[in-house]
Amino acid sequence: MSMPIDTKALHNFTAKLGYDFADKSWLERAVRHASLDVDDDNEHLEFLGDRVLGLVIAEDLLSRYSGESEGDLARRLGQLVSRKTCAQIAKTIDLGAIIQADKAAMSNTGMTDNILANACEAVLAAVYFDGGLEAARQVIMTHWAPHYDKQVEAPIDHKSALQEWTMKRGQPLPDYEIIDQQGPAHAPEFTVIVRTQEAQAVAKGKSRRMAEQLAAADCLKQMTSKGQN
Repeated sequence: MSMPIDTKALHNFTAKLGYDFADKSWLERAVRHASLDVDDDNEHLEFLGDRVLGLVIAEDLLSRYSGESEGDLARRLGQLVSRKTCAQIAKTIDLGAIIQADKAAMSNTGMTDNILANACEAVLAAVYFDGGLEAARQVIMTHWAPHYDKQVEAPIDHKSALQEWTMKRGQPLPDYEIIDQQGPAHAPEFTVIVRTQEAQAVAKGKSRRMAEQLAAADCLKQMTSKGQN
């Protein structure tokens, strides 16, 4: 069962978030992990928050990089809305201090990045419900700004790089296969294997595309490390 959130911790978090909730019940729901035995956990908010984040970032990318291709924009978007980025932002604003989760859902070292990322998306939905899209946009643009600054260029398309590598050597094209899929329909995790004539690699991702990109990167790294540039 959920427990009341410490008032001081809640105040500290909203101060770092930069948003004061008119209806704090939205925030209280956003930090209830699905491992708790409650009906109003944060899964539905996480589902919507993911879409709110994607919309705001996609719109901003179109404005910032209007001359880039759809592929470059998609790779920028994928990196900015990734679970890794969401978890990093959750840590920056001390979201873990107010998340409520069953002990079994925690890792041996504390709050997992997956729980943090899910809660981060749920908080964005909570802001959206409480203050509207513009309030959510302001929060997103404030906390995602440092991650924009890191993107001097669009992230590398590892699948294309791997394909070019094999084609230059007259080898068959890389073969990708989903070998596992877990998690609920709105938040699946894919495990993909890629095979080439020289190597193979396995990777997991929030989407099939993400898993394929990670697997391709690892496979290419294996082959180039052998001196086969």
